Amino acid sequence: MDRRKSSLRKNFEVHSGYLLFKLWAFWVTHLSLESLDFYGEKIGIIAHSLLRKRRRAALNNLRLALGKEKTEEEIERICRDCFKNIGKDMMEISRCFDIENSFFKTLLKLEGRDHLDHALKEGKGVIALTGHFGNFPLMNVQLAKEGYPISIVARDPENPKVAKKISSFRDAIGMEFIPDKPRSTCVSKCLKALKNNRILLMQIDQNAPSTEVWVDFFGYLVPTFKGPVILSLRTGAPIIPMFIIRNPDFLQITIYPPFKLNITGDPQQDITSNIARLTKIIEATIREYPEQWWWIHRRFKRARDPKTGERLFHKRP
Repeated sequence: MDRRKSSLRKNFEVHSGYLLFKLWAFWVTHLSLESLDFYGEKIGIIAHSLLRKRRRAALNNLRLALGKEKTEEEIERICRDCFKNIGKDMMEISRCFDIENSFFKTLLKLEGRDHLDHALKEGKGVIALTGHFGNFPLMNVQLAKEGYPISIVARDPENPKVAKKISSFRDAIGMEFIPDKPRSTCVSKCLKALKNNRILLMQIDQNAPSTEVWVDFFGYLVPTFKGPVILSLRTGAPIIPMFIIRNPDFLQITIYPPFKLNITGDPQQDITSNIARLTKIIEATIREYPEQWWWIHRRFKRARDPKTGERLFHKRP
């Protein structure tokens, strides 16, 4: 009986979640493209008020990272603006099938395309390093729509019906999805993508297992995914940082020159030192546009004091 109840509950959650997803899509589809920014900000404000756990997580992260530099008032403002921006991101990505519309062509600007084109000519693929920053899903879609062979390492929504819908959209624009688990399969598919001269988008700015490398992030030691450097050392594929920044009137996708690896001959040292340098690139971008990073994730969950090595007992939101 308990098993049956559990199955019924799960089935209800899947179908009700998918219904909400369809209702959201229907509503957003019938809005004018020009109104997305307005409604996105309002949704962000509501989410800031209602999603208490996410708000506390964001504030805790902000206090840890910027508490010595920002006043409490500034931290609370950044937190509110973060939610507003995420609301705008959600509205825009929900209309990404309209990305060829003149509105999106005006909204999205691409700088540094030559860095990407030149790297692809080498034929070894490209490891695009980005983060949970700005409307990063829309950046991926824009690059795919422009004909770039994009592969992303990510995780699908838990709802299988929603995941299937998103998967069909990715397939339609030629975006390859590589699940982050199981790890061996993920690595195999990443290597295959690079061998096929694709752009492999990777993010290293979320909480990672303690088995990964530990590097400095806002003055704390945090475990950080080492995949980009390992893949680059193994295949020769260049690492190219890229970010999308929200400006008052447009979204700026900036593609930077290839990252030059420091190679000493000590594999472990090379991996750690280069991941540390890449993490500092992400940190510098966050410092410049703090309201555009997704502070709602618990990046400092396993953080340790760099001097004592003691774990910071970051209160769970």
